[in-house]
Amino acid sequence: MAVVTVDFDGTLYQHSSVMTTLKVGKTMFTPKQWFYVIKDVVKGIVNRTKGERIDFQVLFLGSFFLQMKGKNMKELHNFFISLVETGQQGINYDLVSRLVEHSGNGDLIVILSGALQPFLEIFVQRLDIRADVIGTSLFYDKKGTCTGKIGKLNRGIEKVNRLKLWISENNAEGKTVWAYADSESDIPLLEFADKAIVVRPSNALKKIAELRGWETFTSSRETKSI
Repeated sequence: MAVVTVDFDGTLYQHSSVMTTLKVGKTMFTPKQWFYVIKDVVKGIVNRTKGERIDFQVLFLGSFFLQMKGKNMKELHNFFISLVETGQQGINYDLVSRLVEHSGNGDLIVILSGALQPFLEIFVQRLDIRADVIGTSLFYDKKGTCTGKIGKLNRGIEKVNRLKLWISENNAEGKTVWAYADSESDIPLLEFADKAIVVRPSNALKKIAELRGWETFTSSRETKSI
């Protein structure tokens, strides 16, 4: 039995969940709401030209979901269902088949992503695979109303830290860790894993994988050394 970790954007999902969020948001936000989102992004661009380090994924998600402040859990649930339905065509079904094989072998599957936790949970339910999800938190108050705030983006070394916690909480110490991922930001996770596999890698990650002897995922039946 192994712990099999899977990145989402670019790996299990072949597009960007941020762009899917933007696409769905176009149909539901008012011009005033979009004004505030665009204003924040423009401010970030200006600050970046001044030398500040700006993470535009964090900036966009924070600004976007601030416009969701005051909505209840049911309303947000319906929004995330719309995201999943819009993103259906981006699913990497070859990789899904591989995960089904892992599950059949008794492996524990964990989806690790910077995408929002409730979105990932619904996505995994639609795929009908057994997997735990570790994403970025979206906060609600005691009444179940969205506060508009998100947690620390689950990316880079944060994925490793949260995976270690999950392993401890699930008594999975000592199990072989697999990692499927597609980008340089996932290098800490790939380095942590006992078995690293790159999926549709960026050119930069492909070069690193060649040097490290990591494998590349090619189909639901096969991996090969790069």
